[in-house]
Amino acid sequence: MRRIVLALLTLAAVACASVPPPLQRPAHFRILQINDVYKIEGLAGGASGGLARVRTLRKQLGADGTPVLVLHAGDTLYPSVMSKYFDARQMVDVMNRLDGDGAKSDPLLVVTFGNHEFDNSNANVLLARLGESQFRWVATNTRYCKAANDCNQPFSALSNHVADTMTIDVGGTRVGLFGLLLPMTKSYMATTDLKQAAADAVAQLRGQGAKMIIAVTHENMPDDVALVQSVPGIDLVIGGHDHLYAREQVGRVWVAKGDADAKKVLVYDVNVGDGVDVKPRCVPVDASIAKDAEVDAAVTSWMTQLEAKIPGGAKTQVGTTKYLLEGTEPAVRGKETALGNLLVDAARERMKVDVAFLNGGSIRINDDIPAGAPITNYDLEGIFYYRNALVAFELTGQQLLDILNNSVSLADTGDGRFLQVSGLRFRYGKVGDKFVVNASDVEVGGAPLDLAKKYTTTTLDYVYMNGAGDGYTIFGSDATRPPKISTPPEPDHREVVEAYIRALPNQLVTTNVDGRITRTTPVATPPSCP
Repeated sequence: MRRIVLALLTLAAVACASVPPPLQRPAHFRILQINDVYKIEGLAGGASGGLARVRTLRKQLGADGTPVLVLHAGDTLYPSVMSKYFDARQMVDVMNRLDGDGAKSDPLLVVTFGNHEFDNSNANVLLARLGESQFRWVATNTRYCKAANDCNQPFSALSNHVADTMTIDVGGTRVGLFGLLLPMTKSYMATTDLKQAAADAVAQLRGQGAKMIIAVTHENMPDDVALVQSVPGIDLVIGGHDHLYAREQVGRVWVAKGDADAKKVLVYDVNVGDGVDVKPRCVPVDASIAKDAEVDAAVTSWMTQLEAKIPGGAKTQVGTTKYLLEGTEPAVRGKETALGNLLVDAARERMKVDVAFLNGGSIRINDDIPAGAPITNYDLEGIFYYRNALVAFELTGQQLLDILNNSVSLADTGDGRFLQVSGLRFRYGKVGDKFVVNASDVEVGGAPLDLAKKYTTTTLDYVYMNGAGDGYTIFGSDATRPPKISTPPEPDHREVVEAYIRALPNQLVTTNVDGRITRTTPVATPPSCP
C-alpha cells in the first residue's frame, strides 16, 4: 500500500510540475504629458488650456482605477507675467493641487528643468520653489555652480525634492525616469553632456530593476531624435521646449511634444510585460473639459492678486483692436501677424529708419487679442515680458538678405528667430530641403533690394547683442556687429508702442496683415489632434 501511495503521489507531483504557471497580465498605466506651461489660467481668456482643466483630465484618465503618471517636460516656473511679480510661487501652488490636495505629496507628478527655470538670477528663488514643491523634480545633467569654475554639485544635494534619476512603481511595474536639459550655462548652473548623462542613467536604472525607462527632456525635437538613435535602452521621450504639438517614432520609441500652455497635451496608454507597448494620443484641452473647481479657485485668487500688482492695474485699457492681433507662438514664430506689424511699425516710426525687425521669440504673450477687443496692461505685460531698448544701425542689402535667410531657415519648427518686419516685403520658399529668400524677392521701401546699398535699421538691443544665439552671426561680436547710429538713452520698446497707440485716433489699432511676408511653399500639415 505504501508503494501504491508513493507512486500516486509521484504521479501527482509530476502532473503538477508539468502545468505551466499562470501567465501574468502586463502592467497597465497611463501617462499625461504637459510642457512649457506659463499661464495657469489658460489661453483665450481661459477658453483653452489652463491647469484647472489639466486637473480634470487627470481625474478622468484615472476614473477607471488606472494609475496616471503626470510628467512635465520643463519651463514650469518661468517665464510668465505672474512669475515676474510673484517669483513663480503661483505656479508651484497650482501644480501642488493637481492631485486634489495642495498640502499632500504627489508621488505621480514629476517635472524636469527647462531653460527658463533659471530666469531669475537669484538662485535662492529657485531653491525656495523647489522646497515648496509637493512633487518631485528630476535633473540628471544639470549642476549647481558654487563658484564660477565649480559646477559639480547636483541639485539633488540642495533639495530633497530633486533626484538625479528615479524609479517609481506605477501600475505594478518599476518605471525609471531621468531628466535632461539642453546645453546652457548661467551664473549658478551648468549642464553636462546630454548623451553621456543619458547612457549612464539608462545603465543605472536598468541596474535598479526598471522595466521601462523614460527620458523627460527639454531640448529641440531633432536633438531628442538623435538622443534615441545614440543611446539604446530608452523606451519613451517626453519632450518640451519646442512649444508645438509634434510626435515622431524612432524605431519603436515615441518622441513627443505638447503645445505650450497645455493647449494640446499627450496621453499615453502603456502596457509593460515581456516588452513595452506605448500608444500615444493627442488631447485638446478645450471647453469640452470642465475646469476643476478647487484649482480654478486658486487660479482666480492669483489673478486677483495680479490685478493689484501690475502698475496701473492689469485690466486697464490702453487701446482697442480693429483686427485680430495674433500673438500665439505658432503665428509670431512662423508668419506675418498684425501684432508683429504693430510692434515693428511703431519701432520704425520712432527710430526714423528704413527697416525694422524683431524676433518672434521676443513676443511672449502666446495668446491672441481678438478683433474689437481692448488692449490691456496685462496684454502688454505679456507681449513685453522682457523689456528691451531699440537700437539703430546700418546694414548693407547683402547683410539684410542674409538676416532674412536666417529668419526663415527654421520656419516649420516654431523657432523664435523668425522675424516680424516693417519697411520691407519678401517672399520665401523651399529650394531642396532649405528655405531660401532670393534677392529678387525682396523690396525695401517699395524698391528692389540693392545688395550694395546701406539701409538704416532698428531692432531690439537683445537681438543686437545676442542674436548669434539664433544664428544671426552678424550680431556675434564687436568685430562683426554693425556700429550703432542711435545715441543713448535709447527708447524702451514698450513705451514706444504705448505712445504709438495713444497717438492713434480714438486709440484704435487698425494694423492688419498686409502681405509683407509671403511663403511660396505650402505649410506642412501638423499631426492630427481630435
